[in-house]
Parts: sequence; structure tokens; C-alpha cells
Amino acid sequence: MIIDQLANCERYYALGERFQKGFEHLLSTDFSQVAPGKYELDGDRLKVAVQEYESKQEADCKIEAHQRYADIQFIYAGEEMMGIDTLRDQQPTVPYNSEKDVYFFGKYDYKIKVTAGMFTVFFPQDIHMPGLSLGVASNVKKVVVKVLL
Repeated sequence: MIIDQLANCERYYALGERFQKGFEHLLSTDFSQVAPGKYELDGDRLKVAVQEYESKQEADCKIEAHQRYADIQFIYAGEEMMGIDTLRDQQPTVPYNSEKDVYFFGKYDYKIKVTAGMFTVFFPQDIHMPGLSLGVASNVKKVVVKVLL
């Protein structure tokens, strides 16, 4: 798991060519001009989802993890809390869906505040609950880059 400012993303180019390409896309794109939707950068190896939503209460969010993809989650505008934890002995509450590369869990132990200009990277061993409000719902524009591992 990585939590940082996009201004520091070059430090993570060593994670590989796809990570570098994903970070470069985040740096070079004016997301105020990009409509919400799903876009391919490099076939199924590098995909982008631009999302606009209102942050939610914990009861309305899900704790998820992935096996084949890492998530780079970049907050373009707004702020949210994320529930996070490392995958240890937790058992999924919903089995792995290989088509969607996701499975869901019941609890996490930590929360982080992520604001505009920040990103997180979640690897397969990281469970995460994005989209949480800071008590009051707020508008968020987020870009999720899915990096095939």
C-alpha cells in the first residue's frame, strides 16, 4: 500500500513500466475536461475509470480487494476517507469474482483521509473501502488506474 501526493509519483516508476505509464497519464491529463467513464490506456493491461460521486456513510460502502490488478486511486477533486488494512487471516464475505477481479470483506482496522492531489496504491494484499465521507457527504472526482500485475 502506498499513500502519497501525485507530485511525488516519479519515485514509484520503479514499480514497472505500467505503473510509470499510469502515473504519467495522471500527471498529463486535465481531468476537469474528462467525462466520467471507463477508458483503456493499454488494453486490459492498463485501464482507467474516471468517477464522480458523493462520498457516503460506511454502511453504504464495501471493503474490497483484487487479485490481478493493483489500483492507483487519485483524488482529482474533493476529499474522502478510506478504510484500509492488510490482508491477513480475514475471510471474504463475498467470494472472489474473477470476471470483475474483486472480492469483499467484513472489516478493516485503519482509516486515512485522502484529499485532492493525493493518491493511494492498493496491491492484492491490501483491502480498502474507498468513498467514505468525513461525516458529511461531499463531491469527489477520482481517477482509478487499474494496473495488471
